[in-house]
Amino acid sequence: MARTILFVGTIAWLLAGAAGIAVAVLGTDRLMSLLPPLAIDADAVGGALLTVALVLVGVGCAHLAVLIGLRRDLRWAGSAGALLGAVLAVACLALSAAALASATRDASLASALVVAAAGAALAAIGYGLVAVGLTRELTSGSAS
Repeated sequence: MARTILFVGTIAWLLAGAAGIAVAVLGTDRLMSLLPPLAIDADAVGGALLTVALVLVGVGCAHLAVLIGLRRDLRWAGSAGALLGAVLAVACLALSAAALASATRDASLASALVVAAAGAALAAIGYGLVAVGLTRELTSGSAS
């Protein structure tokens, strides 16, 4: 199950990063028209968006490296995967809590934020399962 969750995560992170890059390169002006007036210009928004998108791609590549390592039965892959799962479980749990807290402050966005919180909570559970599953493999000796 851990490998399946990592595979789905790989696809999701890489697609999110690709979408972010596309918006940064092609849609910054459209994005600026949807936002309230900002004190920064479109180039700054595009640069920030590109930076976040590249981080998303990096996280997707980390997933991919772990999956390749697990498939090749490399020693480091199980530990790296368990660590990746644990870190992302905590990060997703924090994002879920932040979304719920924001939902209580802004009634106009509450339903979208509750959905986002639920999604982040599900991701936290999934990454928790990755961490536990790979740790069990490591301690049972079934992973190198």
